[in-house]
Amino acid sequence: MMHELSREDPSTERITDKKISRTFRELSRNPNRGRIVVFEKAKTVIGYAILIRYWSNEYGGNILHIDELYVKPKHRGHGIATSFLKMMRAKQRAVALQPEVTPTNTRARNYYRNLGFKKSKNLHLIRII
Repeated sequence: MMHELSREDPSTERITDKKISRTFRELSRNPNRGRIVVFEKAKTVIGYAILIRYWSNEYGGNILHIDELYVKPKHRGHGIATSFLKMMRAKQRAVALQPEVTPTNTRARNYYRNLGFKKSKNLHLIRII
């Protein structure tokens, strides 16, 4: 599914099996850093989310960064992601949820906006090293 997400909504960074394996290994060894959640329906995997937790001085608590959120196309529009996000708000000890969205993915941006998410004031920059 991670490859499916990458094909459907390409990022500037190419997803590889090596990166996926490193993510699974890192989060398995260090669950305090984050986790991978799998969505199932009738014992069939229909989606997943990668959650990364970090502390923010500005917000005064943990931010739950939603690095990836994917629901298989035929299961979209049935409230799976919305239910998941509501559960994250209720059960996580975080001051904010922060989904990552590619700028060209207007469907996802509109979806999050309709749920009350908004652009943060600050622009997040990255330098690959």
